[in-house]
Amino acid sequence: MATTRHLPYSAIGASPSKAVNPQSEPTSDSDSSNLDTIETSGDCPPPESYRNYCLDKCSDEYDASYEAYDLIDDEDDTCRSHSLHTCRTLAWFCRNVKTGKVKILSSSCKLRWCPMCSSTRRWFLTKQVPPWVKGAVQPKFLTLTLKHTEDSIHDQIEHLYNSFKKFRKLDLLKRNIRGGIWFFQIHKSTEDDLWHPHLHCVIDSPWIDKYEISTAWELVTKTSKIINIKEVKDADSVSEYVARYAARPSILANLAQSERVELIRSLHGRRLVGTWGTARTISLRPSKPLDSSDWAKVGSYEKVVWTAKTCPKARAILKAYKDDSECPPGIDVLPDHLKPITFHPIPRHFTVDDYQMKFDFQ
Repeated sequence: MATTRHLPYSAIGASPSKAVNPQSEPTSDSDSSNLDTIETSGDCPPPESYRNYCLDKCSDEYDASYEAYDLIDDEDDTCRSHSLHTCRTLAWFCRNVKTGKVKILSSSCKLRWCPMCSSTRRWFLTKQVPPWVKGAVQPKFLTLTLKHTEDSIHDQIEHLYNSFKKFRKLDLLKRNIRGGIWFFQIHKSTEDDLWHPHLHCVIDSPWIDKYEISTAWELVTKTSKIINIKEVKDADSVSEYVARYAARPSILANLAQSERVELIRSLHGRRLVGTWGTARTISLRPSKPLDSSDWAKVGSYEKVVWTAKTCPKARAILKAYKDDSECPPGIDVLPDHLKPITFHPIPRHFTVDDYQMKFDFQ
């Protein structure tokens, strides 16, 4: 079920880091606005699509994920590689009808190993975790590891998760930990080439003797007493660390193809992050935005970006997006047949995210 590859923008030889460059210049008679003109460099044209702009930042991971999904699809008769292939292919600049702010809304595959969707999940978690960490009485960072073995990834992960369930039920933990956030991480050891699955936990707990925790962990794992615990001094930094691996627990590009497939299969259907106790107030999964019905299309990504040099309305849209400022009503570059007499909501398969991959304006 192989699908024709959609090459990342970096493979085309252009860098979207210089995609559009606003420079002030006098307006013509036909351009009554005093907006900055968006100049496009002849050497570095704007990315041909929003998808290519997103892929430029994660092309290696995209290739690794696509190849692994493609192999799995052939074996399972599924179509996840096709879903990955179409992620972010549809993108629109949209205006909030209440605030006038402009964002890019794009279609998304929501696959676990899609690096573009992982970036959105990472941003969401980075915003969700800090308030709880800052509100914790005594926040600490706890790491739980297993002894390296030659067991399969599946068996090691199963052992780790089962041990963690037992660990949290011990009196030592129940007495001392008010709440916590756990997340899974795994990589291949460079020393012995064995898998290294482990759990990181941000917990709210008074001082606990490290030896006691180590003894308790060995009690449930039967094999490992390796733990580490330290005080959290920077809530934002630890939250960013949590979000990074909760959104993507391993770097597929660092693994062999067979290892990628084995890892994806072993983690299929498993939770990679969770909460307990006082941390249950944290939402770890984005819900449908409350303002999703407030966004109206003002132009496709391609139309806005590629006509910005000559079209005042396209420049106005890009300027509002760049500056996070208000775009006046009636500014759009939609074809006549798409101009609604009444407001039509954005299709359900489009994602409204506060997270935006902003252009690098020079």
